[in-house]
Amino acid sequence: MEQKKKAKLVILGSSLLMIFGIVAVSISYLKEKRAQAFEMMNLKILERENGSNREEKPNQETEEILNQLPSVDNLQDEQENNSEATVSSYIGTLEIPKIGLTKGLVAIDSPYNNIEYHVTIHASSSYPNVEGGNFILMAHSGTAAISFFRNLYQLNLHDVAYVTYQGIKYQYEIVNIYHVPKNGSVSIKRRSNQQTLTLITCTYEDETRQTVYIAELVGKEVM
Repeated sequence: MEQKKKAKLVILGSSLLMIFGIVAVSISYLKEKRAQAFEMMNLKILERENGSNREEKPNQETEEILNQLPSVDNLQDEQENNSEATVSSYIGTLEIPKIGLTKGLVAIDSPYNNIEYHVTIHASSSYPNVEGGNFILMAHSGTAAISFFRNLYQLNLHDVAYVTYQGIKYQYEIVNIYHVPKNGSVSIKRRSNQQTLTLITCTYEDETRQTVYIAELVGKEVM
């Protein structure tokens, strides 16, 4: 009888120890899982906060001031184009189908990259193949032979222009048109994360202002 009693006590004690062990392991497991969950949650919060501090707004517009611009005017018939540059001198072309314009472009450092000879590349320009760059072109308006941008005033938002450079044809779409005072500098307002074509000329029938056309790259093809 005593032996049966002892056996029962041993079994009961073992059972209690087993139950306590299972409970302890379960509590430890649950604590570990809860800690892991909190850790994951904190990492997500930290990642979100760091990400919001790092990321640039995709549509952020920047403003750049171009100084010492050549005088872009509405010229009359008597002004002639005396350029001696030839087709072999061109590094690319500007084409705007809507106004029937196709003009060769010479290099930035060419002596013929001059408002009195050609559509001119501004000295601070990036060429079209530069990521996030701005290709800035200027020309006179009016009726003279060198008034290459005489019909730019006919352009509207979403009209297209093409620049061919180093065997690639870049397609741009006009996204902004605005006027600035004619005072020797021009404010360029564009999205810095976009490859941009900027066209500048004297405002149509207005000698006091210049018009700026901002166009963004929408496609390109190998010629």
